[in-house]
Amino acid sequence: MDVSRLTPRIMKDGCNGVQGFINFATSIPRNFTNGGIRCPCRKCKNLKFLHQDVVTMHLLTKRFVEDYLCWYAHRELFVPDESMEEQVVGSTSSASNMHEVGNENSNSYKNMVMDAMRMSEGNVRECPIIEEEPNADAARFFDLLRDSNEPLWDGCTNHNKLSAVTQVFTIKSDHGLSEASYDKIIEWARSILPEGNRLKENFYAAKSIMKPLGLGYQKIDICPNFCMLYYLENAEMTACMTCGHSRYKPRTGRGKTLMAYKKLRYFPNTHRLQRLFISPRTAEHMTWHQSHHTVNGAMVHPSDGEAWKHFNSVHPHFSGESRNVRLGLCIDGFHPFESFAATYSCWLVILTVYNLPPGMCMRSEFMFLSMVIPGPSSPGRNIHVCLRPLIDELT
Repeated sequence: MDVSRLTPRIMKDGCNGVQGFINFATSIPRNFTNGGIRCPCRKCKNLKFLHQDVVTMHLLTKRFVEDYLCWYAHRELFVPDESMEEQVVGSTSSASNMHEVGNENSNSYKNMVMDAMRMSEGNVRECPIIEEEPNADAARFFDLLRDSNEPLWDGCTNHNKLSAVTQVFTIKSDHGLSEASYDKIIEWARSILPEGNRLKENFYAAKSIMKPLGLGYQKIDICPNFCMLYYLENAEMTACMTCGHSRYKPRTGRGKTLMAYKKLRYFPNTHRLQRLFISPRTAEHMTWHQSHHTVNGAMVHPSDGEAWKHFNSVHPHFSGESRNVRLGLCIDGFHPFESFAATYSCWLVILTVYNLPPGMCMRSEFMFLSMVIPGPSSPGRNIHVCLRPLIDELT
């Protein structure tokens, strides 16, 4: 996209540039609400619907809001821009500088939405005019993008609608709050915030914002003795085919939901791995394992070891593509309760992406929690039973 049509201060003819935006925005009927369109000036920030003449005056006097490079609030779509991609991807080759890529003042929650929905705001060019109804994925993307730009209340500069929900969710998780506790805190917070605040009213409403980010997991019933998973072809079974143990606990009352003795939590990895290639901040590092050179024979990464080289020689078709993902599997048990008197431990399965350089692959954000195996005892030699969903996804 020609940036000159977006930023009035660098336009040779500001009036013509603003008129071009007005012509585009008014050409799409769905942009109108009560006879007005969103005003993207620095004061209104796409939050107010005004008559097109008023919008024109605002843009000429107050200029466009910063970073509004593609008119997503007016139903314009993103497409890649090679020049911008070169600027972002080529700006660093060091893992320690990975987090410095991009604008330091950018909206981190908008970046999270871009990565989750497989788009990049930095890579923009002239986008096609879309007048038809957006599909479900596009609609979710526009909703999330709007939430990441919409302040928590008019005049708020510290938080937007998405950041507030995300941070309260983090507090709930860190301190083990119940849904009822969450709702009470939100009720109190809304009572002290300014009138017209946009904080979601309860846990259920907040989950509707977070769900499109793809942070969910699967619950899979498992035999208490780790003999089998009630999964795929065995999903309808009610007793273990090996030891005969019942799948469900006895009902304690009429109409009660059946409760399994033990549930495994599985966190899918495909989308998380895809985002490593989608985001320009990480995509260039996904081939580091093949492009780097060993210095003085020192082993600084698994790719320097004999086992890695042996795998490459045995599987040349796989190793010939440097973008193929190399994963390390780590399994460890821990005690989840503060009181060590209770003999209970659960087990975590964590994936490490060894495509990345040493300074990145061992960082917590690149170590993917893939599975939580419930206790109170270790799965022992039956660990392979628990790993089946992971193996099925990766093969």
